[in-house]
Amino acid sequence: MNRYHVTYEVDGPDIPKIAHEIAIGQSIGNPNIRSEIENSDNIKEMAAEIVSIDGNEVVISFPNKAFNWPNINQLMCIIMGGHTDIMGVDRCRVLDISIEVPVKKPVLGMSGLKKRTGAEERPLFGAIVKPKSGLTKDQLTEIVKQMMDGGADFIKEDEIMADNSYLPLHERVEAIETLKTTCDWKGFYAYCINADPLDLIANLKIIDYHTGLKENVMGGVHINFWSGLGAYTSARDMNIPCHYQRSGIRILTDPSNKYSIAWPVLAKLGCMAGVDSMHVGMLGGYYPEGESEEETLTAIDICKQHNTIPSLSCGMNPVLAQEIRERIGNDFMASIGGWLHTGETIYEKVYEMRKSLDS
Repeated sequence: MNRYHVTYEVDGPDIPKIAHEIAIGQSIGNPNIRSEIENSDNIKEMAAEIVSIDGNEVVISFPNKAFNWPNINQLMCIIMGGHTDIMGVDRCRVLDISIEVPVKKPVLGMSGLKKRTGAEERPLFGAIVKPKSGLTKDQLTEIVKQMMDGGADFIKEDEIMADNSYLPLHERVEAIETLKTTCDWKGFYAYCINADPLDLIANLKIIDYHTGLKENVMGGVHINFWSGLGAYTSARDMNIPCHYQRSGIRILTDPSNKYSIAWPVLAKLGCMAGVDSMHVGMLGGYYPEGESEEETLTAIDICKQHNTIPSLSCGMNPVLAQEIRERIGNDFMASIGGWLHTGETIYEKVYEMRKSLDS
């Protein structure tokens, strides 16, 4: 298939005109003025086409060869670009994208992590390192050791941490990889490596140098979407397991925005990029106003289809995890931050959570 389809929900005084302006403006040029060269056959074949208009819902097909997959950042420029700057488009939301391209499989994924940790018959358990910043190496390793000993399958550094001056990434990697070996821990530790492009690649190389794809050592990364969706394809190209963190994503996905992208669209692209796990939102907990459980459930289904681990967090605890388990089964990760730090020891709370999932 040499074209892909994008479904938009648009508002304005003239829906067909908006559809035309998106199709032409986002593919070959000015929607209303044709130059001589824009009328040549080779340019015309690059034009997007209106497939259907049903009320405020518009489907437009674009030619695949306008970008090279998996250049997700460029794809986003095409499907949600210049039409947001013109008069007559009062509101535009991308509802879906249907594209047939080679999909990258996760390095580890749901099946791989469940097998490594013996979690085939239960949800995965993710633990989040707190506090978000300022930790010393000794403090970090003590927190992580308690999480490993208590039974966490996945441990994630917070998105605030990244590379920093007080505890640089290379020092964290050396300490944590030594700890993993000492504890014989088979889980997925996600180092936060948010950065600008060149620094992000340098951070990936640090992880690769210390872990690579060794049989009993699995180094992974946590990348927030602010580093760019292309960061996920970069991690996958280096065969490094990657966690897709969506904190802050509502600046793009909130339906109250004039211009927005539905969360399942970004979840689908992340899964197609080959991420291993993804923060998809939450069912219950302190769920934000304006987001629908329907979109969260859709994102969970998308993850399952791609063997990506859907991570649910924001108020997670043992009771809520069991309620979610009754609704959607065992194929998700219950990720907890704050609750794990409410007892006398972190180990005590991690162990309590793990036992509740084992039951």
